[in-house]
Amino acid sequence: MRIAVIDSSPLINLTHLDLARDLALFFDRVYVPRAVQEEPNKKGRFRYRLNRLYRAGFFTRCMTADIFNVQLLRAELDRGEAEALIQAQEKQALYFIGDERRARKIAARMGRKAVGTLRLLARLNLEGRAPEISGLVRILRRDLDFRVSDEIVQQAIDLAAEPI
Repeated sequence: MRIAVIDSSPLINLTHLDLARDLALFFDRVYVPRAVQEEPNKKGRFRYRLNRLYRAGFFTRCMTADIFNVQLLRAELDRGEAEALIQAQEKQALYFIGDERRARKIAARMGRKAVGTLRLLARLNLEGRAPEISGLVRILRRDLDFRVSDEIVQQAIDLAAEPI
């Protein structure tokens, strides 16, 4: 079973682009830790869209049991990233979906495969499920103040052929 835990940035980005459900191409289940649930819910329009994702059963709300380990990671990461990484351990999820470089490095040290918004968008485009990545990035930059260099976008496009 291909299990992932997601951080708030990719969840918000993919939901905004109406591509979150397409993660089912790559994962059997995506867990959403409590801190990650709270951040998008601060933005009213996302609350309803996220509730539909939860009702579909693919995205699953979860709570981190080991608060001590979350606190240890808080020295380096924000609450959502820390909870997501600890939840990945607890749920034995092989994948961490997150955009922050520091969190992705820690995920790799913890034995998790880190994948970000851009890599998912590039792969969805390759699968014919999403438009060209440059157009999607323009939308995210315009609507959500998404910050990424063109070089990083190109790297994601170059990696698109590699399976997630």
